[in-house]
Order: sequence, then C-alpha cells, then structure tokens
Amino acid sequence: MAVGRVCGCKGECQRRHGRYRPALRRGIDAADRQAAHERPDASRLPTTDRLTGPGMWVIATISDTKRLALVVDVESGETVTIPVRPEFIDQTIAGRPPCRPFGITWTADELFIVNNRQLLVFDDQLEYARTSEVRLQVNMHQLAYRAGYIWAVSPWTNSLIGVSPTPGDPPVEFGLVTQRLGPYLAHEGKEDDDRFHFNSLLWGSNCLFVAAHAFGAPSFIARYELPELRLSTVRHDAGSSVHGVAVDGDELFWISSGTGEIRSDRGFCFPLTRAGYGRGLAVTNEHLIVAVSERRSRGERHAGDSWIQVIDRRGGSLVTEVYLAETGSVNDLRLLDGHDYAHGVDLLRSFTMA
Repeated sequence: MAVGRVCGCKGECQRRHGRYRPALRRGIDAADRQAAHERPDASRLPTTDRLTGPGMWVIATISDTKRLALVVDVESGETVTIPVRPEFIDQTIAGRPPCRPFGITWTADELFIVNNRQLLVFDDQLEYARTSEVRLQVNMHQLAYRAGYIWAVSPWTNSLIGVSPTPGDPPVEFGLVTQRLGPYLAHEGKEDDDRFHFNSLLWGSNCLFVAAHAFGAPSFIARYELPELRLSTVRHDAGSSVHGVAVDGDELFWISSGTGEIRSDRGFCFPLTRAGYGRGLAVTNEHLIVAVSERRSRGERHAGDSWIQVIDRRGGSLVTEVYLAETGSVNDLRLLDGHDYAHGVDLLRSFTMA
C-alpha cells in the first residue's frame, strides 16, 4: 500500500508529488471551495457523500454529541461530518457523556472509532457498518491497530484491550501495570481504579509506548519491549496532562496538554499559539498537526469551539489553522492520507495514492 508525504505546496501538489484521491471524493466546484474557506456552519455540515478534492485530510472525534467525528481537509477547510446515530448513545452510563467518541484507527478496509463501551466499525468509505460484539469499558481512549488486533487504551482498567477485526475471535487484554497478557473478560471497570490515567499508545517496530496523564503528578511515557511486552523504561519528564505519542527515527514527540506545548526528547518544544487544550496529534516528515479545544470542565466539554493547527517541524512556525465551530472538545485526531508517525498504520484503501 502506498504511503505518501504531506506537503505544503498547495496547488502545485499534484505536479510535484502526485495527489491523493480517495475513491469517495467526487470533485468540488468553485462555489464549494470558496465556501470552504469561510467559518463552517455547524448546522449545515456536509454529509459523507460530499467528501471531495485533494488535500491534507484528518479525522477528529468530537464531543458535541450530535457528530461523532469530522473529516477535515486542513488545506482547503472542506469539512465532512460523521453523524451520531441513536444506537451510539448509551443512557446506562452515569456521570459521563452517554456518547463519547475517542480513539481512531483502521485496517486496509475498515475504520474503527471507540465510543465508551462500543467499538464502532466503518467501511473504507467512512459509512457505518456495525458495532463489535465485544463490550469494552466506559471512558475508553486511544486506539491503534497492530498484529491482527485493534488495541484500545482503557484507563479504568489500567490496560490495553485487543479486539480482532474478525467477528467471533476472542479479545485479549494486556495489563500495563501487571505486564500480563491474557484473555479479556468483560466486566465493569471503576473510575476509582484508574491509577495513572493511561490514555495514548503507539506501536513501534520493536516496542510499545504508552502515555499516562498521571492526574496532578508529572505525566510519564512507558516503553515496553516486544515481543514479550516487558517494561523497559519510563520517561518521567513528559510535562503535564500528556496526550499523544509519535516516534520518528529515535525522536519521541508528545503533547504536554497542561502546559500547552508539543515536546520531544531531543529538546524540541513548541508552545501552541492558540490558547486552549491540545489533544490529538499527527506527525509527518514536515509537519506537526494538533487539535486545540477550549479549556472547559468535564461537564461542559460538549460545548465550545476547536481548531486544527499545522506546524512546520523544522522552523517551528504555524503554517495554517482551521477553525471548527461548536464541536465541543476534540478527543483524538488521525491523519488519513499520509504516513503518520503518531499512528504507524498503513492507509485505508480509499486513501491510497491514485
């Protein structure tokens, strides 16, 4: 499967690098492109049959409870919505939003979004297909596909839960504290059992990174060696309320959400130019892509606006920013049409190079 680069050359992209054309894109006329540069009207977001045009496409899960996720071309501002369906709302959840989409990952032909206890499955055209029969936990966080499993970070059980894309295959669970891998037996985790608030993961070629918010204590990033999943090192200087992990070569990146910075273990530190809460990170050869939401208390995160920023990795300057109206907090973000060092998964079939 072809994995391409993300560039900032705008209209020359096709001539210089070729361009990405997912099968589901239809073409965009001048009026639509002009409108794409205006502030989006949340009441008139297009549906998935209007996902159009070349560009740098990301998908972000959001908290407004009406839309599960937005697919955004950060070059043009074109925005597409994936709506919340009635069956995505779980009214049995107490003290938490009944619909809270978070982590995103995919295989070649299916995209997955975790929503509390549900693992939602979409086809490569981003149309809802089914919900996994595996019952997960409340407050699930980031997802990443690896070795035949969709791995989901479960803060309340201090573990990763692995779900096979093949219906009927048994799920597995890896204890991030116990370092034990075994069958996943569905049960109800409790918020009081959340020891470190593990929230983000990244599978490398020979290791697994897992980031922990750590509540009021300094955040940390744990490294587990493959294939035995043995804890080898813990980076304790990650900042505050860390989210997201990326590795390019031997350089590790993350968001220190509490201090409003993107950091790396080589001393890179980019203070976000937009005041707010950074959560959702993608990293390419040339850019850092981060979602920033208004800082709000937990009970108010369904409201407010957000922004997606594209930052030049080499110069540390802001390249562009996309405003997203009335999204509530962005929970996670993935790059759809280029290699992402924060995800490390081959592209969906519909987003391969034409």
